[in-house]
Amino acid sequence: MRFKRPIYRYLFYAAWMVAIGGVIFLLVSANSKSKTRTVKGVEVSVNNGGDRIYVEKADVLKNIEATAGGRLVSRNSGNLNLALLENGLEKNPWIRDAELYFDTKDVLHVAITERVPFARVFTTAGTSFYIDSTGHKLPLLENYSVKLPVVTGFTPAKKLAKTDSTLLQETKEVVRTISNDAFWNAQVGQIDITPERKFELIPLVGNHVIRLGSGYNTAEKLEKLMVFYRQVLPKAGLAKYSALDVQFNNQVVAVRRGPTNKVDSIQLQKNIKELLEKKMAEQEPTDLVQTAQPAPALSNGDFEPGPANDGAAIAPLPVTQKAAVPETQGVAKQGQTAKKPTAIQSTPKKTETNKSKPERKPVVAKKAPAQKPKAVMPATASNEY
Repeated sequence: MRFKRPIYRYLFYAAWMVAIGGVIFLLVSANSKSKTRTVKGVEVSVNNGGDRIYVEKADVLKNIEATAGGRLVSRNSGNLNLALLENGLEKNPWIRDAELYFDTKDVLHVAITERVPFARVFTTAGTSFYIDSTGHKLPLLENYSVKLPVVTGFTPAKKLAKTDSTLLQETKEVVRTISNDAFWNAQVGQIDITPERKFELIPLVGNHVIRLGSGYNTAEKLEKLMVFYRQVLPKAGLAKYSALDVQFNNQVVAVRRGPTNKVDSIQLQKNIKELLEKKMAEQEPTDLVQTAQPAPALSNGDFEPGPANDGAAIAPLPVTQKAAVPETQGVAKQGQTAKKPTAIQSTPKKTETNKSKPERKPVVAKKAPAQKPKAVMPATASNEY
């Protein structure tokens, strides 16, 4: 039985040698097969979590072919350095990550994860670029422009300092709050960063500035401002205030404009209408007094019908007032009451004596406003004339 132990040992060694040889054969055959495999096609997919694509697939293919030194289709896949192609794609500032791999059908898949801008920035140095949520600067696109909130006064430094990183976080909160609200997204046209690192909003409707202060608690600040918009501005007008400050807790500080500034046209019309109504109300008692006062007495035959006095008789003077007496009868002395003209004095027979007198224009009673009735003539006046 001693001879069986060496046999088992030899068999064990032989099995290991066969296994190792098989592995080596598979590796060699796989390597030789990969050298003969060619690229059947290239598929590019771009993902950014949204609907808009900023990196064109044609540009991705051009980048890969430029790095590989030619077209990829029908090329030996074993000669392609996928890591080198990925690094070439990630040099594009709009591409955050690139991954290349082959499937079982020898198709090269290119998975691109692009950066998503959230604002367009204008620096104090005059340069402009887009910026993503990580603070990465993105160059402007040549094909089209992206409609994003505009931020001015940002730092032009290539590498953000610690204070700039804090400012970036505040900017992200302000932009995100405005973009998520339909009203403020349509109302706010520009976000300014002051030298004190405070935020100011420039609205599209209204000639005022919204002072936010810091970028924190932006949603609560805009909610206070919405209450002010709904309750105060319809009464006061949009152009009455030059600035609305919401950086203080539980209050909105409105700064009035100077006297030389223009007011809202609707409010101006309303103010003018109120002034006119007030002025007309003050003039109504005066018009009544002037209308009720009798005109000076005419001499015999001076009354002539006309457009202003057709069918209207001139009221006689009251007993308590002085009355003008015709020249032929003299002037009443002081303290003496005027006599009422008689029916004989107003007869047409006296008109001949009046022809020798200088011609005078008939005195017409002041015409009252159309809405006010004329003075009522005493009942005896119609009988005497």
